[in-house]
Amino acid sequence: MKRNRYQIRPQAEVDLDGHARNIARDNLEAGLRLYGLAEETYQMLGDMPYMGAIYHTNKSELMGMRYIPIKEYSRYLVFYKPIDSGVDVIRVLHARMDKDGWL
Repeated sequence: MKRNRYQIRPQAEVDLDGHARNIARDNLEAGLRLYGLAEETYQMLGDMPYMGAIYHTNKSELMGMRYIPIKEYSRYLVFYKPIDSGVDVIRVLHARMDKDGWL
């Protein structure tokens, strides 16, 4: 069986670091755990790139974008696009953020 892969854009890494830092202020272990669960989410998406929900928007440059919450951290959403080799992880945003403004 072919294993698909994922690529993470630099801004998605910055996003994840910021979220982990915010969580770690109150609970260091939970902040660190976010990294592992994000990695699991990326791997799962690499294997099944179409499993996330379609992101509905009127912005043409965002067409084809999908999202899925990080396991156990449902307020943190991974925004990605399926590509030939798996997925392109574009951003990791908090659910309350203005997605169109940040994507």
